[in-house]
Amino acid sequence: MKNRIASFTGGFFAALALSLCLTTALAASGKVSYNFANVSMDGTQKITAGQDITAANGQKIPGSILYTDAAGGKTNYLPIRTISELLGTEIGYDSASKTVLLGKQPAAEPAPEENVIDLRTPKTVPENPRRGDVDLIKSRGGTILPDDDPNSYRGNEKMFKNKDGELWYEYLVGNDSALDDQNKKLAEQYLVNGDYPKNKKGESYGLWQLAYYVGYEPDLQKQLDGYIRAAERQAAADKLNGLSKEECPHEYTYFLYDQEGEVLREQTDPCQGHFEGMTMEEVMRAVEEGRLW
Repeated sequence: MKNRIASFTGGFFAALALSLCLTTALAASGKVSYNFANVSMDGTQKITAGQDITAANGQKIPGSILYTDAAGGKTNYLPIRTISELLGTEIGYDSASKTVLLGKQPAAEPAPEENVIDLRTPKTVPENPRRGDVDLIKSRGGTILPDDDPNSYRGNEKMFKNKDGELWYEYLVGNDSALDDQNKKLAEQYLVNGDYPKNKKGESYGLWQLAYYVGYEPDLQKQLDGYIRAAERQAAADKLNGLSKEECPHEYTYFLYDQEGEVLREQTDPCQGHFEGMTMEEVMRAVEEGRLW
């Protein structure tokens, strides 16, 4: 499940924020700059120039993208999810037709459940919302949200706050039927009574993709040859934010651990690239050739 929120929503927010904004620009010839603009709503600053924003899947993405066309014209792009929240517009996504749904939609025959995920906050409490195992969620550090508050729901789904304060779906926690065959096998292999095992320090360890089923993220997240502390790796990556191509070391370092939380070695990852001032054709060519800066 670190395909966040079932297998679909794992990449939805990051992909929606980036790919939808860039699709048109990819077909044109021009230059892009990231995090160029502040964004203010009714006199209150919502996005700060020079800073990334955090998508629902925890990844850092640009808060704004400035596209300069060949004639020097400038166009600012913002993540569509952010726009919907600022303007109070309902948003959803129909994966079957690859359509972003903004605002109220005309009445239509309901699509198969697996094709449409309603990400909208309802105006009133749903009549028959899908809920989860409240006791299990609480036992794993989750906070149950008020039943009478529409903000506690997304579409017809009741939400809860995990122990890190993130909004997740109640019904996924401990729900075997919500797992696909691959994740069922992984759950049998890596979980103990449906929960992450603990090391001698009391730290949980295991696969992130099972987090929605378990109800929280493991302290130590399994990689191919060890475990990482996600916050530690993110902090190391964040230190490169805002650095120019000349200033950036083009890599960042964090620790790789064993399941007991003991350091195995240092791990180095490349930065996410420096594309400011490059045409989209140059960016694509750099990515294809493995040159991220």
